[in-house]
This record gives sequence, C-alpha cells and structure tokens, in this order.
Amino acid sequence: MALVPGLASASDLHAKLQRDAAIMVEEVSCDAFFNFVVTGYSLIDWTMNDPAIPNQAKTDPEVCALYADKWLKVCGDLATAAKHFALSKRKAITTSAMSQQGYGKGRYGKGPYGVGEESISVLLNDGTEFSALELVAGVRDTWHSFFSRHGI
Repeated sequence: MALVPGLASASDLHAKLQRDAAIMVEEVSCDAFFNFVVTGYSLIDWTMNDPAIPNQAKTDPEVCALYADKWLKVCGDLATAAKHFALSKRKAITTSAMSQQGYGKGRYGKGPYGVGEESISVLLNDGTEFSALELVAGVRDTWHSFFSRHGI
C-alpha cells in the first residue's frame, strides 16, 4: 500500500520536482518554495530506496556527492528546519531564507495585482546570496545530471 498516492518511485518524485519547479517559475510563493525544497531534498532518500534505480547510482560516492551538493544541502537545511524548527543534527550552510512582497520586490507582471509576486532570497553562511529561482535552477540541474548519468 502506497503512503503517497500517485508517487511510487524516484522517477515519480523527480517528475513532481519538475512540476514544483514549473509552479515556481510561473509565480514565486512561500508555499511553492516549501514544496520545492522538501521534494528536492526528499528525492535523495527516494533514489536510495527505489529498487528500480541502478545499484551504481546508490554507491557511497554517489550518495555522498548528493549530500555534498550545494543546492541539495540548501534544500536539506530549509526542509529540515521547516520540519523541526531548528537544525540540531546537521551543520547548516544556510543562514536564512527571506521573503518580501510588495512594490518592486518580485518580477514585474507576476503575482496578484497590487501586491505582486513574493521575492525569496537565500543567504548562505559564506555570504553568498541567491534567489529562489536560482535555487530551482541549481536543484533541477543537479537532479537532471544525476538521472542522465545513470540512464534513469
């Protein structure tokens, strides 16, 4: 019995990640951002536990590379902090994720009239700052590369 209706494999979750990304590209929101980072990070566990994924994709170096990937680490920081309200078992590379909304904050022509699109920025411990859409692109590239490299 599946506990997640409609999602039965890592490939299914990868397809969900693509849908979540498309929603973010259409309009940035904290709800869509939350869904994207949780899916982006959860895909590691799904990949490691899916019997349809080739064994060479589950080797220690491959798994370590996923956990070490900057984009997936950010997803992990944000998803874990959202679930547990704090990070206690992992060293975060992410300092904060901030959301602003109002005139001049989001992309022109996006979001509700008079309010506008949310602008979400992520700040890392090393001072690097990037937008939610840059995170989306980085996570998509990471997973596309992984799935392509292993013929999935």
